[in-house]
Amino acid sequence: MTDDLMTRARQALADEEAARLHAKADELATGDERARLQAEQEDKHQRARDAAAQALNAPAVALRGVAQKFDAAVAALVELAQAAELRQRTVAQQAALLVAADVPEQRARGGNAVELDGQIHSVRDAKSVELLARAVALAAKEVGTADNGLKSLASDLLPHSGPLARLTTVERAER
Repeated sequence: MTDDLMTRARQALADEEAARLHAKADELATGDERARLQAEQEDKHQRARDAAAQALNAPAVALRGVAQKFDAAVAALVELAQAAELRQRTVAQQAALLVAADVPEQRARGGNAVELDGQIHSVRDAKSVELLARAVALAAKEVGTADNGLKSLASDLLPHSGPLARLTTVERAER
């Protein structure tokens, strides 16, 4: 009986040790699984950060790229305004010179227009305020949506640009 009792005691101790080892193994496995899941989550976060950084730093999206396009647009609008002002000054100057030279058909036109070879050149053909407003309004209309507010910008510019459906003399000119 003593042997039987000793065998059962050894078996009970072995069972307890096995249960303790299984519990420890489960605990370690759970910890490893947690660590693996956490590593996967951190990897997922890093990939998302990297993708966002790449998208936000793309030349077409980066603030520097947008600033360069802004500068180019401002320069183009300045050139447009300068060309319109130059045209108006030149038309007015030539009209005054033709009136001073007593050109008969020019006297009826006054100082705001010149008629040469059947073509009328008027200071009203290329008003800088109209052309600048129209350029911005047409660009806003092109990309305007209800969400970005550009449709209302185009509408706000109509008093200066005239109806967008109507072409200006500059737009009708052969290019």
